[in-house]
Amino acid sequence: MGSSKTHELRNRILFTVFMLAVYLLGKSILLYGVDTSDRSGMNGQYMVTMMFSGDRYHNTLMALGIMPYINASLLVQIITAFRSSDARAKISKQRSDRWMFITTVVIAAFMAVIQSADVSLLPGAGPETIVRGVVMLEMFAGAMITYFLCMKNEDLGVGASMPIILVNILTSLAGSISANHFFRYPRLMVVCAVVVAATVFMENSIIKIPLQRVSIHNIHADQNYMAYKRNPVGIMPVMFATVAFVIPRYFVRMLTLIFPENVRLAEIRKDMVMTKPEGIAIYLVIVVVLSVAFSFIMLNPMESARQLQRNGDSIIGVYAGEKTKKYLVSLVWRLSLVSGLLQAAGMALSLIMVLRGEVSLPLAMMPSSAMILVSIICSTAQEIASYRRYDAYKFFF
Repeated sequence: MGSSKTHELRNRILFTVFMLAVYLLGKSILLYGVDTSDRSGMNGQYMVTMMFSGDRYHNTLMALGIMPYINASLLVQIITAFRSSDARAKISKQRSDRWMFITTVVIAAFMAVIQSADVSLLPGAGPETIVRGVVMLEMFAGAMITYFLCMKNEDLGVGASMPIILVNILTSLAGSISANHFFRYPRLMVVCAVVVAATVFMENSIIKIPLQRVSIHNIHADQNYMAYKRNPVGIMPVMFATVAFVIPRYFVRMLTLIFPENVRLAEIRKDMVMTKPEGIAIYLVIVVVLSVAFSFIMLNPMESARQLQRNGDSIIGVYAGEKTKKYLVSLVWRLSLVSGLLQAAGMALSLIMVLRGEVSLPLAMMPSSAMILVSIICSTAQEIASYRRYDAYKFFF
């Protein structure tokens, strides 16, 4: 009887490397008829979303990048979370994947229409309507390729969509650091260092809620607990705040296409940027609101309380039922609010520098990029550690 190792970690890392190679290849394929010398896309809106989009100037096959996928993922999770526990139990993996696919198609098509209208075309590329149609289809195709890469990486690789976001962040950071002379701004460097340290602590720190389980009566009974991270949903609020901030801009842009002569719409679109106090305030409020909202949607403390009562378990020192629900709701509320405020504060420090004219917006986005980067690294490291432990087992057959 021999033994064999699964090499699960090695196989998953190799697949993720392959997935990233395909994605990077797509980033090197230029869209047909697009003027690559035009840099007008390098404005505040695109700097905010550059970590999610495929390229800086939106002129390659991966122009939409991962935004349709992550938006679809978020919507499906929210819809699922609002269903009852019995209804969620009946949702199969195939059904959930079908919802993801349909939602991604709708979002990718909408974004392709809006984004293709903003690119500059070469004069001799052909009739403008046809060329823009081709560009729109190419953008849509790139978004769907990214969707399939993420779905396959979720099953066969490491980190699902996180490696693509990591690549985009590293690309944007490298460009911003070299082009904007990051090391000439010691205050911004201090802000980034503080943000990184706080994110590492929050990502690797948990609060243990001791449980009394009726089915466990042994020497390990006192080791049962519920665990909540100090930032309950990680860096999701910062990631999706950037998306939520530009969604209204997409709709305003669509209205300007329908009503090109409307001066007021053009002014509103111009004012929806993060270089003005109003835009910054809206962005920071979105971060805090999403932190609280995502925490209640993903953790669902009311459902956790019902499950504990249904199983006959309880939190030590807290009565089951309504008391447990109030305790968990209060805990999630405090954790999410503090986490959101800390994340917003880290962003506020750098964005205030923009208002004062001390740094440019690309540099001001460094703290948010650093938060997301560190969060991805921590979560990926934890996933890799779990696969390594799996590989440590020897299977006999």
